[in-house]
Amino acid sequence: MADAWDDSDDDWDNSDAEDELDKKLSLTKINDAPPVFDDDEEDLTLKDKAADERANAKVNKTKGSALAKKKAADVAAKEELELARKAMAMEAEMEANMTPEERRLMERQREEDDAMAMADDLFGGMDAVAKGPVGGPAKAMMSGDKVVMKDLKDHLRHAKKVGQCIQVSV
Repeated sequence: MADAWDDSDDDWDNSDAEDELDKKLSLTKINDAPPVFDDDEEDLTLKDKAADERANAKVNKTKGSALAKKKAADVAAKEELELARKAMAMEAEMEANMTPEERRLMERQREEDDAMAMADDLFGGMDAVAKGPVGGPAKAMMSGDKVVMKDLKDHLRHAKKVGQCIQVSV
């Protein structure tokens, strides 16, 4: 029975055929490539340094954005102060030219406005909710939109924005 066994390759072992096919297709196996020098010990200081640099970059990015926000807030506060000064000066000039009756009407209107503002603060500003978000992000005005200006500061702020647009377009 020993003659019944054939010494030929088994059907499942096709490694020689695959090698011939790879040679015909001019493919090289990764295992056939010469081994690359691979240092068993990794330089941990380089890894730590890279990790520290990534952490520092994140910290610097957050500091930079916080600084930019702070500078923008400072610019906005200075602009608000400048507008308030101009508005006070213009109102003082208008008051100087008013009759006593006009002054009383204006004072009464100021008192009503202050009372409404206090009521809004006390009850959560329900009137402002119906009109839109108070202090929310400024959206761009579209042509045909209604511009609501309640006081002199709003008029001055709008005039400044229009002036900036005109300077850019000229």
